[in-house]
Amino acid sequence: MVAQAVFTVVAGIPADRLPALRTTLAAVRADPAGNALLPFGRFDRIHFASLVLAEGPGLDPALLVLELNADGRSEACLADLVEGAGGGLDALFAGAEGWPGSGDRKAARAWLDEHVVRPGAYHIGATGRTHGRIREEARLHEAICAYLEAEDAAGRLAGVSPAEVRRRVQDLVRGDPTLAWARACPPRMTGAERLRHRIRLGLFAAAVAVGALVMLPLVVAVVVVLRVKERTDAVQQDPPDPERVRALEAEEDFVAQNHLSSVIPVKPGEFRRVLLRSVLFAINLVARVFATNGKLGDIPSIHFAHWSMVNGDRHLLFVSNFDGSWESYLGDFIDKAAYGLTSVWSNTVEFPRTRFLAFAGAADGPRFRAWARAKQCSTAAWYSAYPRSTMPIIDNNTAIREGLFARLSDEEEAAWLARL
Repeated sequence: MVAQAVFTVVAGIPADRLPALRTTLAAVRADPAGNALLPFGRFDRIHFASLVLAEGPGLDPALLVLELNADGRSEACLADLVEGAGGGLDALFAGAEGWPGSGDRKAARAWLDEHVVRPGAYHIGATGRTHGRIREEARLHEAICAYLEAEDAAGRLAGVSPAEVRRRVQDLVRGDPTLAWARACPPRMTGAERLRHRIRLGLFAAAVAVGALVMLPLVVAVVVVLRVKERTDAVQQDPPDPERVRALEAEEDFVAQNHLSSVIPVKPGEFRRVLLRSVLFAINLVARVFATNGKLGDIPSIHFAHWSMVNGDRHLLFVSNFDGSWESYLGDFIDKAAYGLTSVWSNTVEFPRTRFLAFAGAADGPRFRAWARAKQCSTAAWYSAYPRSTMPIIDNNTAIREGLFARLSDEEEAAWLARL
């Protein structure tokens, strides 16, 4: 499987540098692909990128969050940025403690590496597919559709079976040097990788089961403490500020996709921090096994998403790149992933009332929506390498390539043809 990096660079920015930083962020936002400072579109490995300036309770100094979802390792991605957009990084991080300047490239890369925050739990929709592969498979689909439309207009497809149509498409690909790459189709994830993740999940589940039996009194104590906290923790009472909601709505709906971020204080005490770290670890193990075919649970719209603990584990960062509107995304959360979301966010301040960590909470739709809006950060700048491609479109294009030269039954050939 192709390595894919999901990470953020997080740095504190002192108050006296914020006006200049906001000017920089506005310039990047105006043209995220090709601005003069940080032209994300020039870097072929980047799928999505965002810049978020988080301010609020417990955030002194404010945090600048550079989110990157990219092919390869984080070190390679950051090296590309230092080489190709060092001046833009200077404009972003000049006020951050210890920033050496991009003139010393080695020192700049080392500083960025030191400020990388890796996710506690993450999801990749297009598992194993590079930025280049996603674009190539879209081009393959377009080429096949153009060919079939011309054949149909000429009357050469009347009465032709799905198997014969597929054979002609295969001939088209074989005869076009620009499509030669489509004759081979690497797996989204190798069998060895799947096995490794399953073994890790199995070992974790076994360890939890054994630990729960051996340390039953401790487990009971944890549940009792949790229930006491759940009954007494403060929850959000007031609706989000209407003016702020309007400002957030004005920034949303980037073509077919959207971006969401939040930086929320973790509830005080080591109990909540340990519980949150444990939940993120468990969710990440489950996701590596059951969320590798374009969906997170039953949600098909998420390209990249992750949770990270930041600011000395005092805040929980969430960033997501997804299809559709904020309302539809939150609706999917409530209807299809409430237990998992509640298990995580119940450890942050003012979350709707929960029971036994995973119940209620996000299932309370109106209160969850109000809480999510109140805690949402403004996205200062956002970039997508393929802003008109939804996750179902990307998966469909991959399935077309996967089935093009594979052995298929008659029913599978008809289903393959229906994808075109």
